Order: sequence, then C-alpha cells, then structure tokens
Amino acid sequence: MTDGTAAGSDIPTVVIGSAGRRLYLVDWFRDAFASLGMQGRVVVTENDPSSAAAGYGDLGRLMPRYTDPDYGPALLDLVDELRPALFLSVNDYELMHLHVDTDLGTQMRSRGVLVPGVSRAWQSASADKLMMATALERIGVGTPETVTGDDAGGIARLAARSEQLVVKHRLGSGSSGLALVPAARVDEALAAAVAGAPRREDRPPSGQDVVVQPRLRGIEHGVDIVGDLHAPGDLRAVLARRKERMRAGETDKAMTVPPEPFVGAATAIARAAELSGLIDVDMFLDEAADGGRVCVIDINPRFGGGYPFVHLAGADVPRYCVAAAFARPLDGGWRDYEIGAVSAKYESVRLTAREGSAAPACSGGRAVR
Repeated sequence: MTDGTAAGSDIPTVVIGSAGRRLYLVDWFRDAFASLGMQGRVVVTENDPSSAAAGYGDLGRLMPRYTDPDYGPALLDLVDELRPALFLSVNDYELMHLHVDTDLGTQMRSRGVLVPGVSRAWQSASADKLMMATALERIGVGTPETVTGDDAGGIARLAARSEQLVVKHRLGSGSSGLALVPAARVDEALAAAVAGAPRREDRPPSGQDVVVQPRLRGIEHGVDIVGDLHAPGDLRAVLARRKERMRAGETDKAMTVPPEPFVGAATAIARAAELSGLIDVDMFLDEAADGGRVCVIDINPRFGGGYPFVHLAGADVPRYCVAAAFARPLDGGWRDYEIGAVSAKYESVRLTAREGSAAPACSGGRAVR
C-alpha cells in the first residue's frame, strides 16, 4: 500500500474502511467523482495488506486492527492528514468500535467529516437481534417475535403457533448460527447454535446467546434505506430487490422490485435511528396479508452485499454521497432504478501480494474478472 506522503490533503477525498472484497464500491465512488466532474480520490484502509481491497484504492493505508489501542490515534492522524469529506466503513465490528465502544465517529464528525450511520442505540441494536426486535416493536415496525434460547416458555409459545422455527446467534453477523427446523427439533438446533456461538470473555456461551423466531410467511427482500447525510432521520430513498438465491449468507441473485411496500417501515426506521447514509435491511413481504405485511428480520448499518443489485439497475447512492459531501448539485435521478432487473454475482480475483515482497502499490484500476 502506498504511504500517501506526497498525495496532498487538498484533493477531494472519500475513505472506505475495511472494504475487504467489495471492490465495486471503490469503483463506484470513483465513477461518482467522474460523473460530477471532480478529480477526487478513494482511499482504502485495511488491516490485511494482502486483502483484495488493500491495494485497490487511489491511495491505501494499512491500519492497526480496530481492537488495537493504536487504531484510534492512527485513524485520527489519517483524518487530520488527508482531510476526507466522507468516511464509511463496511465492517460490522469496526462500526461497533467507531460508534459504540468509542467516540471515534463523533471525533471524526467534529473534524468536519461526514460519517454515515445510525444513532449509538440503534448501532447497538443492529448487532443484537433481541435488542433489534425490541427497538422495532417500540416504533411499530413489524418484526418476528423473538425469544432467547433459554426461554422455554417463549419457545413453547412460538412452537404452538408455527410448525417451523428459526434459530440463530443473537450477536451473529450475516447468517451466523442460522437453522430452520421443525418445532419438534428445536432443542437439537439450539444445542448446535450454542456450541457455535461467539465466545464471550465473562462466561461460556449459553441459551442467552441464541434467539428463536417463528418462520415468516412471504418472500424475503433486501431493502436499502438512505437517509439524508446532512439531516439525519430524513428519508431520501428506498431501494428494493427480491432475493432469488442466497450463498454464504449473502444474496447471490436478486430482482429489483418497486419500493412502495417498504416505504412505511423505512420512514419509521430512518426517523427513529437518526439515519444518515445507507443501511441494508432484510424484510419479508407477505402480499397475501391485508395490505401486504412487512416484517424486518435484520438491519446492517452499512452498504450491504445486496446494494449492487439496485446499482446495476440504475440507482447510484455513491453519487448521492459524493454530491452531498462536496456540496455539488444533484437531481433525484440517483434513486431511480429499473424494476424487474435480475442480476447475479460471480467470482473475480486479483493479485494482492508476492512472497517476500511488499503488497502491490495501489492499482487505481478495476479487478480482473
């Protein structure tokens, strides 16, 4: 990764933290700069110098792990040096560190950096499926009844109403610990989920680390909710796709659908969470129910793996973000997308390092496919 010492700090800059495998985000933020007639740069921060994204930005910075005491000072030094207008992370654990475990997000904002996200309370809730269910119920947004794995009475109540139950890790990311089982086999699924639950420092995993929900009726959708970057809580866009196929916990194929059924829930979530920027929300839509019932099952307060499906259909949230960050005029076309567009993911690969040598310098180019 390049060190950026000669890069200057007066270049319009966006920083993407922990981009990992999402090279398309780097490409699309570059495209956003170009479409707005700007010569900006996309900086990528990574902990692993040989990750797919590490050498892919216009400038790359190797950072300590977010758990390292040196992470905070290194991040603020980077902000002071490069003076980015926008910082976004696509790593759940880094986001928790920025907004809950520390006040680094607030410190960056005090330096004039736009840091998209949700309130501290909703950031915490997004990482805890029981807390999330409670938060959604409080604002009147549909969500499945959620009980912990040690709540025998609650599980019995769910089993009496649903032939199949969903078991998953309470604090898991993606599809961690996920199992769909007949109600009669829930004890077996609970034991497996507890055994595989993330380790805790204060005690061994238990039923408290697992949640149980009824299987929902309807079809699962991915919905991107976009809040105003300068007026948190104000809804700017709702972008939706129907999930056609899943792979390793992420949407592998999807078809874009009209956003209207999801606008009510999106508006309530954006307002309550003080949303700025994009969050990725999983919702079930039961069209057979009166008026079409929407039920939220997961919230990821970042660009998720489903965003490409609406981007390829015409939406352009990176363009909105860049325009908002640098006070560039922009019409509402960035939120328009073709309905009925089907897209599917595929593999790509790039050389990131060679044994005995430093990682390749930032390429400034697109991945080889």
